[in-house]
Amino acid sequence: MSKIVVLGAGPAGCSAGYHLAKSGHQVMLIDKDCFPRDKTCGDGVSLGSVQALSTMGIYPQDIKRLASEYAQIDGFLLGVSNDISHLCPTELKGYCIPRFVFDNLLYEKAINAGCVGRTQRISDIQRYHQELNSDFDYIIDARGVYAGEANAIAIRAYWNIKVADFPKIYLSKAQIYFDKTLGVNGYGWIFPVTVDSELVKLNVGVGVWIDEYQKNNTNIIRLFNEFVQRNQATKELLSLVVSQQKPKAYPLATAKRANTVTYGKVFKIGDAANLTDPLTGEGIANAILSGLYVTQAINMSTSPELASENWQRLYQLYFEPDLDAGLQIKSFRKFSFINKLLIWLMNRNKPLAEQVTYTFAGLIPYKRLLP
Repeated sequence: MSKIVVLGAGPAGCSAGYHLAKSGHQVMLIDKDCFPRDKTCGDGVSLGSVQALSTMGIYPQDIKRLASEYAQIDGFLLGVSNDISHLCPTELKGYCIPRFVFDNLLYEKAINAGCVGRTQRISDIQRYHQELNSDFDYIIDARGVYAGEANAIAIRAYWNIKVADFPKIYLSKAQIYFDKTLGVNGYGWIFPVTVDSELVKLNVGVGVWIDEYQKNNTNIIRLFNEFVQRNQATKELLSLVVSQQKPKAYPLATAKRANTVTYGKVFKIGDAANLTDPLTGEGIANAILSGLYVTQAINMSTSPELASENWQRLYQLYFEPDLDAGLQIKSFRKFSFINKLLIWLMNRNKPLAEQVTYTFAGLIPYKRLLP
């Protein structure tokens, strides 16, 4: 078996570490922080991510048993700020889980599978290139967006509101709003992440794509504040906030065309490989699956060179077609009225509404929406 180092212990790195260790490899899992550690994120664990977690032996009953904080999501509200909206329930359940909790759950799974954990900051692989190449047969780059190419930016804040003051119907719903101030592809959200007898903890945020963000001549914090004051739902909730944390911004590495996910003995996965959804900004499902498939590429190969070729092939087979379809759909959305038209059609066509909702939730591939 091989000696393998996994750089980064987020969902992609923990998935790779778990599957590689289960396959009998010697795996060192390195992260710049000690666990548990927080990560600024939207906290959404989509329906597609729930399915991907099963490849690591994590099922919904395990989330409910092991996660100290979570909210179950059984529907989505898709709307245009202060205008039209559509609420669609889902038979299958997703989750919102603070990343402080979620990432630690995955990290413990990888360590229990046999990974050796280590805390070290490796921001530049080239700086450690000779050491890594001499000590390990394979280098898995799972360092996240900072190792990929950032093309979107988001910001989120945690708000605590009394359960009695929060609309009961939305305690298990993810609310997503298009807003013209955020660009054609940008959106804001309200996600419940923890619900107890007294309080509901909300993840409130906005995401914008950099090509549109640069046209606004403003900063992300101002955009967040403008969205909160402009959107009627967030504006009303803000007046009910019991306590809140300051907003935190973070970059995203969404899909790009003609992507290369490997070079030499280095195999990029997750955000480092720009596997984040180009429409929703959701990256957990592809991150976890990339850890599985990079393991398959290594296990089916007799040399690092062949494994590199196989990982690129598996990326092109399992990820590239749908990411490209998402990019194609994104290119169609050149005008803000398209968002309103989509929701108008969803309100009049239940099958379409369900298809759009389940596509947004990661269960139906984008390529099925294309002619």
